[in-house]
Amino acid sequence: MSLTNDQSDPKLIRLYFSPGTRAVRVRWVLEEIGVPYRLSVVSLRRGAHKSKDYLRIHPLGKVPALEIDNTIVFESLGICLYLADRFADADIAPPVTDRKRRADYCTWMAFSAGTLEPAIFEQARAKKAERGIASIGLGPALTPFDNVASYMEHHLAQRPFLLGDRLTAADIMNGSIMAWAQDLGLLEGRQSIQAWVANLKTRPAYSRAMVTGWGWMR
Repeated sequence: MSLTNDQSDPKLIRLYFSPGTRAVRVRWVLEEIGVPYRLSVVSLRRGAHKSKDYLRIHPLGKVPALEIDNTIVFESLGICLYLADRFADADIAPPVTDRKRRADYCTWMAFSAGTLEPAIFEQARAKKAERGIASIGLGPALTPFDNVASYMEHHLAQRPFLLGDRLTAADIMNGSIMAWAQDLGLLEGRQSIQAWVANLKTRPAYSRAMVTGWGWMR
């Protein structure tokens, strides 16, 4: 979807974005939905995320943030949840009336941030520790990555997407994170996960989301 430059449009959607961050998955959701939006790149290297102007957008100075419907939404999971329901016609989230699929969808959306991402961060931390870089482990409450990946491998062996035969925002959230695991060399022997990630990368919306920089799904 092409970006709009019309700042006078009261329906303008603006994504505050930096390549290689969780903002990439939000842009991908916007592209799947097919709604016009404006991309405002925030330079982390130059400290733009800590400027007074940007702190008015995101008080913690992080990306992504989304300006929509005369309000600001931040946290990539929160943004993706909002967008998927706000633009229901895009059909990337089951309606609340479809109770079984909606329950599965909510589970997988939360799984991405609460279980999968911390498990991969622990693997990245362990790799740094092997190189002598000091870091702090996430503790015994963390689900080991092998357990997480084995569960997803079994689940995806039986269906092309997490909820069945159609992509949802849950695939974008989890897929963007699992592709990071692939970059770290963690998916050896996980054929179903690798096939799922490869399929996600063939989507035109994914390709458009990658236009202005690299992300976890490069």
